[in-house]
Amino acid sequence: GKDIINDDLGALTEVTRRIGRGAGLKLNEVFWMVFLANSAFFTEERGNYFDGASANLQSSSLQTAEQMFMDQVDHEGKPLGAMASLLLLPTALGVTGRELFTATQINTGGASTKDKVPNVNVWQGKYRPEVSAYLGNAAYAGSSAKAWYLLADPEDLPVIEVVFLNGVQEPTVETADADFD
Repeated sequence: GKDIINDDLGALTEVTRRIGRGAGLKLNEVFWMVFLANSAFFTEERGNYFDGASANLQSSSLQTAEQMFMDQVDHEGKPLGAMASLLLLPTALGVTGRELFTATQINTGGASTKDKVPNVNVWQGKYRPEVSAYLGNAAYAGSSAKAWYLLADPEDLPVIEVVFLNGVQEPTVETADADFD
């Protein structure tokens, strides 16, 4: 009885840790379900969406996305005035995103072209890659291993916001002394 009362092995405190972790995972799940249900937000009409082979993550598609991002306007037709800073990626594109962020050179063309090919990566250090395991997970509607997003810093222009009732962001775990007799 004394070991249970003193919780020497931490069995009782482990429960609260698991509850907290479960709450965090549930928040992630709800957030990504809403984010991935974005077909009405990311549209060609809004000028913040393009697809097809030209949308595969590479220097040229990043150039298209950057221009589209900068050309976006508010409800009065004026520029948003926000700069993109994040490259949100599914796990399948994590390496490509990190290469675009860190590589000093990009060489393309090879023997198939006589065009001059620049060997400087203009994207180096520009858009911080952030990888989410939720984006490409087939358990979530709207997921894709190929879709990627160019986003503003959430402190400047969040694409989605999470709010909490009375500002309480963590679960409430209540305990009480028990009489083990």
